[in-house]
Formats: sequence, structure tokens, C-alpha cells
Amino acid sequence: MESPCRRIRRDRAMKQRICKAALVFLASIFFLLDFSPAMAREKSLMPATIDGEKRPCLDCHRYPNVYTNAGALACQALCLECHGKSECVRPIDKTKLSLQVKPESVEKGRHRYVACIQCHRDVARSPHVSQSGALCSECHPVHGEGGAVGGPHLRISCQACHFSSDLFTLDTKTDRIILASVDSKGTPLSRTDHTLRNTKNEEFCIKCHFPENKVGAAASVLPPKSVLCILCHNAALDMGGPLFWVAFLIFIAGILLMVRMWFKGSVEGEETSLHRKIARSSDSVWGTIFSKEFFPLLKTFVLDIILQRRILKESVRRWSIHSLIYLSILTRFSLSVFTFFVYRIGPESALAEALINKNNGFTAFVNDLLGLFILAGILWTIIQRLFVKPPHVLTEFRDGFAVGLIGVLVFLGFILEGARILMTQVPAEITIYSFMGHVTAGVLSVMPVNWSSAYVVLWYAHAIAGALLVAYLPYGKMKHIFNTPLTLLLNYKMK
Repeated sequence: MESPCRRIRRDRAMKQRICKAALVFLASIFFLLDFSPAMAREKSLMPATIDGEKRPCLDCHRYPNVYTNAGALACQALCLECHGKSECVRPIDKTKLSLQVKPESVEKGRHRYVACIQCHRDVARSPHVSQSGALCSECHPVHGEGGAVGGPHLRISCQACHFSSDLFTLDTKTDRIILASVDSKGTPLSRTDHTLRNTKNEEFCIKCHFPENKVGAAASVLPPKSVLCILCHNAALDMGGPLFWVAFLIFIAGILLMVRMWFKGSVEGEETSLHRKIARSSDSVWGTIFSKEFFPLLKTFVLDIILQRRILKESVRRWSIHSLIYLSILTRFSLSVFTFFVYRIGPESALAEALINKNNGFTAFVNDLLGLFILAGILWTIIQRLFVKPPHVLTEFRDGFAVGLIGVLVFLGFILEGARILMTQVPAEITIYSFMGHVTAGVLSVMPVNWSSAYVVLWYAHAIAGALLVAYLPYGKMKHIFNTPLTLLLNYKMK
């Protein structure tokens, strides 16, 4: 009689033999499938031999450390086995598009020691089809006017500007300006030329900025927005062109005159020395900030300066008019400052790109809404001063000049937005969020005007109006935006 232990061992051995047989059977099936006629007919994308010798498997089936020079060069050599040949093409829209990469354009370029798959990440497979192209933004953040905050070029792919090709087109599917696939004669062009243009040369800009440009661009290269524009727009912290420099110098002169006027009186008993007056004032300010008076003072700042509590107590109508203008400008300024810091902290983030993109739904809607509020406040002010004429309002030329200047500035801004939409051919499903610009573009489209050229004139008119407003601030009645907060804070201090 067979013992229980022996029976268990026999059953275990039988199970092992069955498992081995099943594994051999499955391996045979996969082997046959791999070498079936259907699979054999599929042409390998990589050459099976090099100089008549069978190539090592690890030539393809490995991932070298691409963050080293040796690894980057190994990756480039592998890719250039196909892409270095003139017969490397791909059919696009019934046209054979060349995918040839000239080795010298890589060897002499700025990406000499950058592996191909570091930029072309979606092609690290076989067969590969690139959908996104080179992901330049993985290493290079988006940039706009003057290399700083602003987004006039966000619809343009990096290759359209930075590659040597002069031919580009508007891709209506993605709403982006990209390199063209064919030239004017229908001859295929390569999108893989890695020779980069010198974008610092001003002559480079005529690639897009020329009259009758089909993808839309101003006929001349416009200067970047000045820091003076940050009151309403995202802008870099530089002065921009000479126009803004002149306005800034006039503004600073006015501020210095105001400061001189403030310190004419005595400060804590000091009547003669300006240096001591400023020093004692500074000590008082810093002493207040780092004291128990800070939070009550902050309350006064928020309620009386920002929310205009004193004006609200006097008249709801007057507060409404004032708030439409003042709070809207303050909100746009705050959004501009917030955008600037977000961009500086995380230029690659989706939030930064959304805030600097004029075509982003949120940015476009908020800017147009606040601009409409300002324009409504200006119109209400004009009606009050010209037709209603309340007893407490004394209309003077300098008052009307300031109000009219703000109105002209906002009005030209909406005209500029409409011209930009027409000129750059932004689809309606995108521009609808910029509701004022969208409507303005519809009105302007019926006019027989070359908006590519007119945009330049409108831009300078808008810039001149903005420069005049900044230069005028410390001189007219609008200097109360500096005097009133100081007066309120001093009154609180004296109490």
C-alpha cells in the first residue's frame, strides 16, 4: 500500500510536468505568431544589419543616460540612421513631407549635446508618429514682449520663429502659426531643420511683420509695453521706448514737487532740515507698521481708501460712478501685479500661461468686463458734468481733460482689441470670451481698412494717451489718488 507522503510527492511532480508543458505550448504559440507570414511582411523601421553584420539588439532596446554627453550623442546617432537620409519622408495632406535632419545642423547647433528624445518625447517607440513635435516649453518657458511678461506670440509655435525656414502658415485646426509643409510651388519642406535663427537681430522680425501678412501681424515691429502700462496691462519692468521715458520723467518730476510740498511744514517740531523731516517721517511709518496700531490703520486703509467708505456715506450715486472707474482700474492693476509674480515664480505653469494669454477665456473676459466698467463710469461722469450738473460739482477744464483722457484710452483699447482679432484671424469660438473685442471686430470688419497697417497707428495712439495720463497724474486734480490716502492716514494718526 502506497504511503500518503509518497502519493503527495507523486501528485506534486505531476502538476509540475503539466505546468512545464503548458509553458512550452504557450511559448511555441507566441513564437509562431511572431514569425507568421503576416508579421514577416511588416517592414522593420530600423536596419537589421550594419555594414553587412547583424546589429546588436541593445542598439535599439536600451535607454542610455541621455543626460550625459555620451548618451545624448548615442541617441542622436540612432535617430539619424533614418532621419539623416533624404528618403525619410511622411505623407501629410497628400504631400510628402521631408523628415530629414541634416547631421551638421545638429552638430553645429545649440542642442549639440541634447538627446532627440528629450524634446521629441512622444516618438520614443517604434513605429513612432509625433503628434506634439518638439516640446520646447519643457526647458524654455513661454515669453512675449521684450522677453518678459506678455503674450503676443503665444499662438506661434517656437519653430515658426526660431528655425531658419522663412515659410509658415496658420493651422486652422489648432489655431497656431506653424512652419509650412510646402513652399509656394508645392515643393515639400522639412520641419526638422535644427538650425536656429538669431532672433536678437531686428531684421529677423520682418519674417512676420510685413504688409499683407496672411497669418496676421502688425506691419512694423512695435515696442514692448512699458512698466507704466502695468496699471492696466501685463508688462515688463522696463521703460520701453522713448515715449514712455519722457512720460516717466515728467511723472517723477511731479511726484518730487508733491513731496516737496508735503514737507514744507514742520514734522514733529522740525521746521528747516528736509533730511530730518524725511527721517522722522520714516521712523513714524515704520514704528506704526510694527506696532499695535497697524491693524486699525489697515482697517482704515481698506474701508476708506480702497472701498471709499467716506464717499459712500455722502452719496451712493457718486460712490457708484467713482467705483466703476477706480475699483476697475485697481482690480486690473492688482491682476497685472499678480500675473507678474506668478510668471516669475513659475513661468512654465498653466496658470502663468493662462494669465498672459490674451485669448484665454478668463483673461479675455475679465479684461473686457473691467474695461467696460471703466467706460461706463466715464460716460456717467460726462453726463453728470454736462447735463445733470449737481451743485457740488464744479467742472473745470483740467477735470474734463483727465476724464476724457481715460475715456479715450479705454475706447482705443477696445478698437485695438477688435483690430487684433481681425488681423490675427483668431476663431470666433475663442474671441467670444473677449465680448467687447468680438463685437468691435464685427463692426470693424465691414470697413474697407487694412487693419494690419492701421493697427500700428492705433497702437501708438493708445500708447500716447496712456503716456499723457501717467505724466498728468501728479499735476491735475487726479493727484488726489496720492494725496487722499496720505491725508486719511495722517488724520488717523493724529486722532
